Amino acid sequence: MSEVTAGKRAGVLAAACAVVAERGADATRFSDVTAVTGVGVSTLQYYFGSREDMLIAVFRYAAQSDFDAVSERLAAAADAWAKLLVIASHLTGAVGSDTGWRLWVESWRWALRDEELRAEVLGDYTRWHELLASIIAAGVSAGRFASAAAPLDVARQALALIDGLALPVALGDPQVTGEMAGDLLADGLGRLVGLRAAAL
Repeated sequence: MSEVTAGKRAGVLAAACAVVAERGADATRFSDVTAVTGVGVSTLQYYFGSREDMLIAVFRYAAQSDFDAVSERLAAAADAWAKLLVIASHLTGAVGSDTGWRLWVESWRWALRDEELRAEVLGDYTRWHELLASIIAAGVSAGRFASAAAPLDVARQALALIDGLALPVALGDPQVTGEMAGDLLADGLGRLVGLRAAAL
């Protein structure tokens, strides 16, 4: 596939993410993506093959986009605590839209029936766990966190907390807004890592 074609395919994937987030994977057809992008069904078939392959490509694209967006924001974060808050705010939809989280939910559902996607989703979780663990370990080394537990264990607990608060946000629960989820996460994560006051 040429660089130009790959770029057009990426653009289609970005648009298809919004379609899947809105309609759900089961209800998304080539024609729905065509309606949004203007790209013909035959071109979509060339890019992806089957509808199912397109959906899996959407899940992969969304997962990588989330990770890339967070990685870019982490570069500007001042310390380990700020980095944890960047991840929490992004993954709960406390900033931006909840499209990414809606796609996570759809990918979980699809992964229950697709062994290959299941392995990828679990791989994505491993990547988030490792990122969180590295930040937690750095925070402990810097004296910002007081946790004595293994950083990977704390990372698993942190991501479980993020998931648990992000789901009601994605579902539109009026009792758990993105802002509220962010505040609850900051409190919960602070307790989990043993947050210490920043040095003056």
